[in-house]
Amino acid sequence: MLSHTSNLHRWLTMASLMLAGETIFLLPYMRKTFQTSLEEVFRISSFELGFLSSMFGLLALACYLPGGWLADRISVRRLLSFSLIATGAGGLVMLAIPTYPQMLALHAFWGVTSILTFWAALLKATRLWGTSETQGTSFGLLEGGRGATAAVMATVATTAFAFAGGDANPRAGLVAVIWVYSGAPLLSGIIVWFLLAEDTPMQGTAKSSAEGLLRRALTTPKVWFMAGIIFFAYLIFTGSYYFPAYAERGLGESKLFGAQLGTFRDWLRPIAAIFAGLIADRIGVNRGIAIGFSTLALLYGSLWAVPSSASSYQLLFAQVAVISVMLFALRGIYFALMEECRIPHALTGISIGLVSMIAYTPDIFSHLIAGWFLDTHAGAEGFRYFFAFLATMATAGLALILTLNRRL
Repeated sequence: MLSHTSNLHRWLTMASLMLAGETIFLLPYMRKTFQTSLEEVFRISSFELGFLSSMFGLLALACYLPGGWLADRISVRRLLSFSLIATGAGGLVMLAIPTYPQMLALHAFWGVTSILTFWAALLKATRLWGTSETQGTSFGLLEGGRGATAAVMATVATTAFAFAGGDANPRAGLVAVIWVYSGAPLLSGIIVWFLLAEDTPMQGTAKSSAEGLLRRALTTPKVWFMAGIIFFAYLIFTGSYYFPAYAERGLGESKLFGAQLGTFRDWLRPIAAIFAGLIADRIGVNRGIAIGFSTLALLYGSLWAVPSSASSYQLLFAQVAVISVMLFALRGIYFALMEECRIPHALTGISIGLVSMIAYTPDIFSHLIAGWFLDTHAGAEGFRYFFAFLATMATAGLALILTLNRRL
């Protein structure tokens, strides 16, 4: 799809993928920076907010596998543009501050528009963009570009929140954020439509039945290893959503400080992901992932070990900085395992769908677990228990990648 384009168009294509890959998730993941404002404006508990994320995750889970099938059969350009515009339109509904049942339906809708017609198509285009020797760089660039987009959008949203007087009037601040987060995917959908070339569907799979491809993917052991490794990496990544709320509830900082902490976290993403991709192409993706898991087990443990009474905003910024760098490094390279695991190109779409269906199940339960910890244990204590849980999960991920390393 991408090998016959000019060099300029090749980089415009990557830029479009970067933009699309992040703006579509701004709305369903608002909680990572504006959790306390969402709870206050919509009058819901941490558990209920977690259940909204679970509804999104449940629909997403059901869409990953058929989404992989669609990615092999429908133009990437059409899939991505439709998904972005539909998702942004859903955000306009949120401006009315709908009821909780309506919010559940909205998150279910986003689960479909951001996964069924989007996710596998995005990753397939990224794999085809690079060569067999530069998969780490390709996925690192995608994640880094997504991170840069997230950082810019978080900065714009935080500024809008502040100008709207969000600390004194959370509803006005949140409405301003929703406008920003709805307009971005709508604009991205238009940009993608005009910048992406029309690709040829079913590249590499035209002569293969859907059943045959699925059977091959299901019987490839390394596909299952990938699913497990990305599962643990994504599970511990969800902990980063709670840094702003930890600052506010655990350390008594303001809502604006929490939003600024989330923005600081997001600015680390492009740097970490791009450098991780470049390094992984030199030392091996599997080794890079092993380093990430081992470091995160120690770092999340440090958040658990340091009591809130001994913490300060300087210490919290340092902890958030190092943890975020390692989390974004993992995200930048874990799908590059496809090449090291020698997954055939003909199985790209269906393998991405199968792996994602398993790997992103934390969207269903991780926020419920976090909500339970936070509602059961007051203040900083609930966060510390949650961080200890994540340190344990990082250790499990390390064990799995070391097992895969022995098989490569």
